Amino acid sequence: MDLMSYVGEQFHKPIGLGGRLATFVMNRQNQRQYLGTEAILELGTSDAVLDIGFGNGYMLNRLADRNSCHFYGIDISHDMLDVAKKRNKKHIEDGRMSLSLGSAEQTGLADGLIEKAYTINTVYFWSSLDAGLKEIWRVLRPGGVFINTVYSKAMLDSLPVTKNGYAKYEIGEFLEAGERNGFSVKMVPIAEEKSYSIIYKK
Repeated sequence: MDLMSYVGEQFHKPIGLGGRLATFVMNRQNQRQYLGTEAILELGTSDAVLDIGFGNGYMLNRLADRNSCHFYGIDISHDMLDVAKKRNKKHIEDGRMSLSLGSAEQTGLADGLIEKAYTINTVYFWSSLDAGLKEIWRVLRPGGVFINTVYSKAMLDSLPVTKNGYAKYEIGEFLEAGERNGFSVKMVPIAEEKSYSIIYKK
């Protein structure tokens, strides 16, 4: 496996030292996406919130420090589950956060549990948009919202690390998939032509 393929795989499923370094890099380069996603979430005190692909738990920790919601998180990496649990030990011990292994397509959560869900730069690794959106529809309450924050296809195409293993979508494909799965959908730019959030409402 060449270097770019290795780095790309670590962004997909962070493992070991390479995974820790990859998630550190992600935390730095995704700051505008974190801020944009947080602003759209508009969390209330009683919200049940789901982070899909929490990585090292940075965004969950950021939100839980500022909001008294109950947070759920799922990730496909055993290593990142351990790291995120350590980072969020206080919130877990306080009974305000539950972290587990899972994916967008198989969350392992109960029907209608979640009011607000989000994911940041994980959709490139889903088996399909439809599979993930069907599962998210299932776990959302009526009126619930899912925020899918991504880099644009043009931005991804400009990065050597995304040459292999990344599914890249145009905005229209995200919108069409949402409507196909019963959501009302809109797009909010974060950084013009570079990043945006797709908002899916059940």
